[in-house]
Amino acid sequence: MVAAASSGTTTATVAAIRDVRLVADLAAALNPDAVDYLGWLVGAGTPEAPTRQWAWLQSHSAVALARQNLRSVTDPAMLAETTDLAVTSSARVLDQTLSLATTSGVPELTSGQLRALVLAASAVTQQTFDVLGDAVDRAASSASRDGDAAADERDATLLVAALSVSLTVLTLWLVGRQVTRSLRRLSEQAEEVSQGRLVDVGVGGPREVRSVGRALGGAVAGLRRIQAQAGAVARGDLADPVLDESLPGQLGEVVHASVQQLVEAFRQRDRLQEALAHEAAHDPLTDLPNRARALQLTTAALHRARRTGSATGLLFVDLDGFKAVNDRAGHAAGDAVLRAVGSRMREAARAGDTVCRLGGDEFVVLVEAVADVSELAALGERLVAAVSLPLTVATPTGPRPVTVGASVGVALAQDGQVDGDELLAQADAAVYRAKHAGRGRVEIFDDGLRAHIDERRDVEVALRRGLAADEVHVLYQPVVDVAGGALVGFEALARWERPGVGLLAPEAFVPVAEQSDLICELDRWVLASAVGQLARWRAEHDLAGAGGPTVSVNVSARFLAEPRVTDTVLACLVEAGLPASCLVLEIAERAVVEAPVLLSHLASLRGLGVSVALDDFGTGTTSIGALRHLPVDTLKVDGRFLSTDPADQRLVALMVATAHASGLTVVAEGVEQAAVLDRLAADSCDAAQGFHVSLPLTVAQASDLLRAEVSGAPVG
Repeated sequence: MVAAASSGTTTATVAAIRDVRLVADLAAALNPDAVDYLGWLVGAGTPEAPTRQWAWLQSHSAVALARQNLRSVTDPAMLAETTDLAVTSSARVLDQTLSLATTSGVPELTSGQLRALVLAASAVTQQTFDVLGDAVDRAASSASRDGDAAADERDATLLVAALSVSLTVLTLWLVGRQVTRSLRRLSEQAEEVSQGRLVDVGVGGPREVRSVGRALGGAVAGLRRIQAQAGAVARGDLADPVLDESLPGQLGEVVHASVQQLVEAFRQRDRLQEALAHEAAHDPLTDLPNRARALQLTTAALHRARRTGSATGLLFVDLDGFKAVNDRAGHAAGDAVLRAVGSRMREAARAGDTVCRLGGDEFVVLVEAVADVSELAALGERLVAAVSLPLTVATPTGPRPVTVGASVGVALAQDGQVDGDELLAQADAAVYRAKHAGRGRVEIFDDGLRAHIDERRDVEVALRRGLAADEVHVLYQPVVDVAGGALVGFEALARWERPGVGLLAPEAFVPVAEQSDLICELDRWVLASAVGQLARWRAEHDLAGAGGPTVSVNVSARFLAEPRVTDTVLACLVEAGLPASCLVLEIAERAVVEAPVLLSHLASLRGLGVSVALDDFGTGTTSIGALRHLPVDTLKVDGRFLSTDPADQRLVALMVATAHASGLTVVAEGVEQAAVLDRLAADSCDAAQGFHVSLPLTVAQASDLLRAEVSGAPVG
């Protein structure tokens, strides 16, 4: 340019060449501006951030100065083109983003915004190169016009200048293309990272692009470390060393602290799970293995015995006199006795023997590798002696001496030929015989007891099959008002027509069913049958509303103990369309006394509107004063008290009076004589049932009786 001016080039040509330089200065400054900005953006939060920010501010200042110098472009058309460079959409996107960074610090850009920024920078650079080409063309044209009048040396000089400018433009274009390609590749990799794909980031291209690539690669490495830590936590590998590695910077510290908190939470969860598993397998009072755990341990011991050919023994220990301690000294004293008994049994047992508490006052001792049954008998005698030693317990009135005894049943399995449930049943049968033979004894399971268990098992299997084959049916015994003889309701009584045996009363099969979950199946079947039958009678005789006769169904403690017993009863009532007030559930007094947990279920059933009757009252140990606190509506006096003995008669009168004082109705069962019915009327007893009133009736007979009752005829 200097040479051309000194050779006599016209002012217009010199000005055009100067315009080329101004545009070229802008084109040369644009790429460093975008590249240094991206380097600062990716390196934010690292120790290099201030250096990168200063480098970008210098590059950005160079662009601003180059754009300011463009105002001195002499050619109007060229000035218009350079002015238009600042108002294109790409220029506005680039200027808005970069200008905001000069005042607000490093922005947080999404991958889409980052990609748009890179593309805008590339477009502005390309547009500037286009204007630069126009400027070169104008300068060349002006020089061509001057060439007509200039000397050959000036023409040569201008040609050299044009070639130099062209070479510069070509060089800038090639560099810009390389930068654009590198930035586009970097943008694509950033897009992959933003979508969760941690790809390897290349570091090729110009220095600035390589710097940005290294920064992005460092971010990917940090994300991969976070991914590895998350994987270790997901696998539960809380000892993996990667969990102790921290990322650089404040963000890394926050992430590492979060990971450490998560790891600690998992460790605490594991500790809680271990504690819960221990609680689920152990009795909370004595910390001995509970029933479920005892069966698991017994089953495992039998499996080992099957492999080794050794014998396994099980001692069933049932305390004698424990209920008296509860009644006289209170439940707190009873709990103290159970803890002391558990401790004594552990001391009396051999090393390697396992003492478990089944529940209540029942314990078992599992013995492996038994040499002879006499060894188990000797251990049983030691247990009886240890348990029977006097002990002192704390009561609200002070220390109190108490004594309990123990009966022990022994069962032996050779080579693990039985399962855990069967071995426990054998020991249970042996302790049952020990208690009925005088208590404080050790009885060994033998062939006689085995025959009894086999017979009981046959009955259970046949009954289960009989329920499916409709061999069980329900009879209905009327319950009448004592004063007027009106029909009050029916009690549903199950009967089993066993093939080859004949008709069996409940006493022949219910006790067997009560020793397994079959009793729950039987109770559900009788309940559904009785409720459905009463609903059909009510529809047949047009007994609308909640009035009319009731139906009473005996249910077992096992059935009432089911967690969803309320839902089961409600489902039966809804399916049959029977009001809840028409159903009476009868539960034996002994079951309520021995399983207080049933009281909450009885209260829930009463909440539905179902009535509850305490059956066989007088045969258990419920005190008369406790009646008002029980969730029951009716008291059923056992027929054994309806005798001619004056003491029994006075006791029945006292039961009726006390029940009425507690807001309960009284039903006497087992009434077999007219004189008994007269005495019950004199004692103001509410209702009665028994052979004197009516035998149990079939469905057809009961329907006829109900028809006669509806028509006004008394029950005879």
